[in-house]
Amino acid sequence: MTQIAPPHPRAFALVLALASVTPACGDSDGQSSGLSVGGTQPTSATEGTETTPGTSTVSSTMSEPTETEGTASATGTTTDAVDPPTTGPDPTTTTTVDPTTTTTTTTTGEETSTGSTTTPPDKIPCDTEETEVVPVPPSVLLILDKSGSMSMEKWDHDDKPATPTVTRWHSLHEVVSGVVTMFDAVVHFGVKLYPKIDAGSFVNVGACVVNPGVEVPIAPMNAAAVLAGIPAIDYEVLGGTPMETGLKRGFEYLKMLDPNLPRFAILVADGEISDTCAGENFLEAQAAVEETFVDFDIPTYVVGIDVDPSTSEQLAALAVAGGKPKPGPEPFYQTSNQTELQAAISQIVKDTLSCVIAVDPAPSEPELFEVHVDGQQVPEVASCDQDGFVWSVPHSEVTLCGAACEALKETGKVQALYFCTPG
Repeated sequence: MTQIAPPHPRAFALVLALASVTPACGDSDGQSSGLSVGGTQPTSATEGTETTPGTSTVSSTMSEPTETEGTASATGTTTDAVDPPTTGPDPTTTTTVDPTTTTTTTTTGEETSTGSTTTPPDKIPCDTEETEVVPVPPSVLLILDKSGSMSMEKWDHDDKPATPTVTRWHSLHEVVSGVVTMFDAVVHFGVKLYPKIDAGSFVNVGACVVNPGVEVPIAPMNAAAVLAGIPAIDYEVLGGTPMETGLKRGFEYLKMLDPNLPRFAILVADGEISDTCAGENFLEAQAAVEETFVDFDIPTYVVGIDVDPSTSEQLAALAVAGGKPKPGPEPFYQTSNQTELQAAISQIVKDTLSCVIAVDPAPSEPELFEVHVDGQQVPEVASCDQDGFVWSVPHSEVTLCGAACEALKETGKVQALYFCTPG
């Protein structure tokens, strides 16, 4: 927060890999190993053995006595006569079953017959359907404090006392640059500044003025535009802390975006609302944050830059109202150096990553459709109260839930596999 001097006739101033995967339908990638169109088939036929795909294949070594001396075997060769046993154990049958083949061994005394029956699996990879599964990118608006204290106050940016301190704005600029560059391909970023970019130190030169709209509209691959739309790293930012108006202008913009896409706000501030900014009211700001979350499903994360504990109650209340409080006793992300600020905003952006996945084309047999995250199959579940996936838009969009969603955010690796009924 910056104390703002009253108007003076002589006073003037210058003015923040699931990696998408493009799986081919039936692409094994370790997922459909062992699946084949006709099950297990013999590679060659032995003499005297008739083989028909999809039917039982029998190879017999059992001998039967004939009227002539010697024995005609099933292979069409002749061997010396062997008197059959007159006593022996009753015939026994042992059956071994695996998912694709049933093998039966019959033993009668010294006589043995072995047969192998091939059965097709209950599903096979579809050979005509492919899809590119891409999590829906979230829209994230960075609502940034550029009050005078952000350039007047310096801090230990790397948690190393021997290195020189830098301004809070210097650190925030570096963190925003790193985050928007890192997540550029998977998050759509935009920026709202408060006060306006050319605000002065006094009320009569715009210290409490917030421009309508946003400085950087949310768009895909927007890192370069974000960095071009905020003050430079060593810019001497000025002004008060009109946080209520900054939040409201940011929310007005977010509410106009597609409600079917995930939308988030990240508020970054180094203090509370300036008392000297006329009309700025904390309770109004809190109500706006809560209404935006409850009625529009737009959460607000709150990050504090070296906030004095005596003035941290406002940020704590806003974090609770925004629906995304930090786990633990302190609901907002308090940071005391640039390293912590980098970790906090990176963690928040990671948390916004979408677990909604577009499925195109729609599967012809959705009951056989599979989703795999980082090589592990994810079960279909009835609701997001469980770990798995649900059809959020049948059958063109799925949402990963619980542990499956967290795994996607950790790995960025998701694969959709289409299967069909044989025949």
